Amino acid sequence: MLAGEVSLMNEQTPVALVTGANRGLGLVIARVLARRGYKLVIGGRDRPDLDNAAAELSSYAPAAMPIAGDITDQSIRAQLIDAVDRLGGLNVLVNNASELGAIGPLMSFEVPRFGRLFPVNVGAPMVLTQMALPLLIARRGLIVNITSDAATAAYPGWGPYGATKAALELLTRTLAVELRERGVSAVLVDPGDMRTRMHQDAFPGQDISDRPLPEVTMPFWNWLFDQDPDAIRGQRFAAQQEDRRWLQPA
Repeated sequence: MLAGEVSLMNEQTPVALVTGANRGLGLVIARVLARRGYKLVIGGRDRPDLDNAAAELSSYAPAAMPIAGDITDQSIRAQLIDAVDRLGGLNVLVNNASELGAIGPLMSFEVPRFGRLFPVNVGAPMVLTQMALPLLIARRGLIVNITSDAATAAYPGWGPYGATKAALELLTRTLAVELRERGVSAVLVDPGDMRTRMHQDAFPGQDISDRPLPEVTMPFWNWLFDQDPDAIRGQRFAAQQEDRRWLQPA
């Protein structure tokens, strides 16, 4: 194969950035993308887990670059964007990293703790999207923001976390409208109740083995990444619904 042909092939290889991909749902999404031939940049705070994830993904992805650090750190966000730029562009941005915070009634919630929850769950996805936008425009890319049913229902104890996800939902729908003319789409995905570390943290000491593992969402992710981003712009999906389109009313 000629050098020029190799360069052309690399330019056409899709690239994805997945935050919170060192374990759980983020790693499942990264695996789906890797098996679909995407080059990957994965982020997460736990360096050993992230390095293990990258080593696994590298066995079947064209590339898998780990960037360890806190998503609220601007230097970490810059490293994530620089990494996808070096891989050739960006087709899919998955804002999965989030923080649960303390579970408890609103009347005992320490309001200053919003100063951590909103930067992680709302601010970081927005800033990362702003930074990635030129690369997404170039490839008519897709933004996937991970939400929760706590954004739309009043679950006792989950108010602060739900408030951040509700804010993310409104911003995502607004992004979908504002970016239409620039060729970039944005969608929301509620992965549903799963057996993850974050969910276990919400129920300390309780047995959550009846919840499905994040792998239950794999059929949905394969379906989603088959779609024309323009056709799904602004929609909200429930990844565990049996409905073939997984669509939830806006």
